[in-house]
Amino acid sequence: MRNREFMSGNYSSFFFFKGRVALYAILKTMGIKTGDEVILSGFTCVAVSNSIAYFGAKPVYVDIDLATYNIDPSKIEEKITERTKVIIAQHTFGIPAEMDKILEIAIKYNLYVIEDSCHALGSKYKGKEVGTFGDAAFFSSQWSKPVTTGLGGWAIINNPDLKEKMEKIYPEFIKPSFKETLLLRMQYLAYSLLLKPSLFWLIQDLYRRLSRWGIVIASSSNEELECKLPEGYEKKMSSWQEKLLKIKLEKINQSIEHRMHITSLYEKLLTENAIKTVQLPDYYEIVFLRYPVIVKDKKKALEAAKKSKLELGDWFLSPLCQHMKG
Repeated sequence: MRNREFMSGNYSSFFFFKGRVALYAILKTMGIKTGDEVILSGFTCVAVSNSIAYFGAKPVYVDIDLATYNIDPSKIEEKITERTKVIIAQHTFGIPAEMDKILEIAIKYNLYVIEDSCHALGSKYKGKEVGTFGDAAFFSSQWSKPVTTGLGGWAIINNPDLKEKMEKIYPEFIKPSFKETLLLRMQYLAYSLLLKPSLFWLIQDLYRRLSRWGIVIASSSNEELECKLPEGYEKKMSSWQEKLLKIKLEKINQSIEHRMHITSLYEKLLTENAIKTVQLPDYYEIVFLRYPVIVKDKKKALEAAKKSKLELGDWFLSPLCQHMKG
């Protein structure tokens, strides 16, 4: 199934309208079809599961390691069957997954590995950047990610066989329409001018309402929330998104330094207030997208943050099992 001679850093990049479309394209190059199974973290976004289900394949959920919020490698093998084709290694919140153990399992069972690096731009595992371990990886430049082009994402292909297949299917993906691009550019301008900590909750609530009403281009369409493949899903990035992404990536080191500085402030304050911080070995070099804190009452914590105008994320707040069995 696999060519294990990776490209030693000479990977190829392909740019898409959303990060989830990049995952969809990767799965397409892998030939995922009805009846196949894909192993993934049980703590994830519906967009990941949807990309699997769009091919008629089955997402198979594995519980997480509470130290990393990532898939627990010790629980993967019990979920592998003769139909298993792929393991998705999600680097949650920017914390790298245990890639050595995951790759060992993948080699043993001859499985593809896809890295979900949407949260983890700049993070490293044992000195090596995430996104360079597996057969392929996908990143996101959606609103809340380390770099943003409004919406957007890209795939990195490390496996030469998959690179060849991606080069064949990539031309089939269309560019977004002039109307979509214009609307996204207007949203990006509003985001740049208005999004600040004091307005975070107001903007978030407004954006979600406008998304439901179809007035803005949302990260997830109504069809996606119902686990249906939207019409015109196979889209590349617009030229404007690609140019903006290039500018952002050229300045990524500044963003990484800033995030690490903010992390040090968070950890100091959390420690002073006897709140548990993330504790992992030194071989994890983490560039946090969001700093995770375990609380007893999530709803109460979010309400307190909103009242204090403190920017606090509420990601992965809906159980996937309500929509999709795994």
